[in-house]
Amino acid sequence: MMYFLKQIGFLAIMLLSVFGFGQSKAKSYIIEGNEQYQKGKFDNAEYAYKKAAIEDPTSVKANYNLGNALFQQKRFKESITHYKRSADISKTKDDKHLAYHNLGNAFMQEKDYGKAVDNYRLALKNDPKDDATRYNYALAKKLLEKEQEKQKDQNGKDNKKDQNDQSQQNQKDQQNKQQNQQNQNNQQQQNQSQNQKSDQQKEQNQGGNPKAGGQNGNNKGQGNNQNPAIQQGNNGDGNEQNNAPNNLGDGLLKALQDQEAKTQRKIIQQKSEKQRTTTSKDW
Repeated sequence: MMYFLKQIGFLAIMLLSVFGFGQSKAKSYIIEGNEQYQKGKFDNAEYAYKKAAIEDPTSVKANYNLGNALFQQKRFKESITHYKRSADISKTKDDKHLAYHNLGNAFMQEKDYGKAVDNYRLALKNDPKDDATRYNYALAKKLLEKEQEKQKDQNGKDNKKDQNDQSQQNQKDQQNKQQNQQNQNNQQQQNQSQNQKSDQQKEQNQGGNPKAGGQNGNNKGQGNNQNPAIQQGNNGDGNEQNNAPNNLGDGLLKALQDQEAKTQRKIIQQKSEKQRTTTSKDW
């Protein structure tokens, strides 16, 4: 890509020096720098122009030519500093035009197309008829518009990506919320199941009958027994009601014994009468 770099007429500077506009050190260093610049020794030219700028900081030519020497070494940011210095201290439109034109070139190299457009516009303001400045200005505007369009598309993609990321995050948050709720429900069900098992175990430990007393099966009955009869040989717990069946049994036994005695007496009597009858026949 071609940029038209404005350069000061070195021959004019040399002629001015020859014809006696003062042989100051600054002008001598500028002449030395011009010679090195023409030979393509831009680092030597830079050194000479810097010495000239030190001797005369208000020298437009020293700062402008120093900017050119740095530009040729592709040290564009450093060249911008000296081009700006040259534009600030310039007294004529021609000098300002040169400084702003090359400022535009330096910003183009830095791909700062917005600032390049601004400086080319200032250069055209000081020299509207310069074709090189007009060409560079149009090129800078085109590159700036292209960059802005690209940035717009990138912003659209970024916004879409952000929206997608936010949507995915919302879905993830909703899933986490549902999972947490499910975990809570599962925990509640587990706690209820454990509590129910605990209650059942507690009832089993208590014998399943809250009215029963005693431990280890050594309980005494409560209330009336459906079968109060006690077999002979068992001792009651001292209650009179439990002793009544023993008396009844004794009475029955005695009655049976009386009945058996009566029966024996009856048999003996019958035998006796039979014996008497037999004896009577013998007689």
